Amino acid sequence: MFIVPPYALTDSDLSSSNLTEDDYDEYDSGTTYADGNRVIVVADHRIYESVQGSNTGNDPSTDDGTWWVDVGATNRWKPFDQTISDQAEGSGSITYSIDLSSFIDTVTFFGLAASQVTVEVLDGGGGTVFDETQTAADASEIIDWYTFFTAEVDPEPELIFDQITGLSGYTLNITIGDGADPAPAVGQIVFGRAYRLGQTLDGTEIGIEDFSAKSEDQFGNLSVTERGFADLVNFQFSFRTDTARRVKRILSENRATPCVYFADPEIVDYGATVYGFYEDFLVPLSAGGTSLGSLDVRGLV
Repeated sequence: MFIVPPYALTDSDLSSSNLTEDDYDEYDSGTTYADGNRVIVVADHRIYESVQGSNTGNDPSTDDGTWWVDVGATNRWKPFDQTISDQAEGSGSITYSIDLSSFIDTVTFFGLAASQVTVEVLDGGGGTVFDETQTAADASEIIDWYTFFTAEVDPEPELIFDQITGLSGYTLNITIGDGADPAPAVGQIVFGRAYRLGQTLDGTEIGIEDFSAKSEDQFGNLSVTERGFADLVNFQFSFRTDTARRVKRILSENRATPCVYFADPEIVDYGATVYGFYEDFLVPLSAGGTSLGSLDVRGLV
């Protein structure tokens, strides 16, 4: 079992992207906005919507909700806004180039809709130290010749790239799509240093928490309003008792930070990969050398 605390991406780190930040016009303090008008503030990479008419001189980035409402990140910055369901969208491919200021060894993707993803790392001199392409398709339904020709291949929503040597001063290049994808999209890109907490055990559980609204009228007819959902994973894992203090320290340091948790990069098809927060951590320690832990993680929507 692994945890990946996220790299804190800054404006200076993101050196380039083929996604332009022009979702709407930039906010202008001298313009009068009508109810429903939208603007962007590039300084905080957010989109705001006016909630009143005759809206002049009210800075949306400092407004208390009287004049503006924050409706989300700009398209370029959506993969880094801690919201999986609100995807960044492109055409052909989506590219990012990031100048690293601290070490990373793992890059993860959530909410993917693309044919493939390529991760490349260049050293300070431009030499390639990592270059890997993964197909973003779930072909697990194909089990014989019949299903080879008839099965629908679903997109793979999560991918993990590990064993990367991304040192400070190196460049991380990400390409989502093969250049011909009609509408590549990604919900979140999370990268950082992976920490091994222990060995994932049988009995690890996966599920979802659905936020759809279901109502029934007096005649028993059901109506459903579809909404988002959060992934749930209950990790069962073992670890050496003499590493308990380390495990506790890593988890406590990230108690208020959404992180990536996964069973193992080799078994991503099991669905035990989640980006979110863990619940309270309490483990009975064993003097026999190996302790058994349980950790509930609730994913972001």
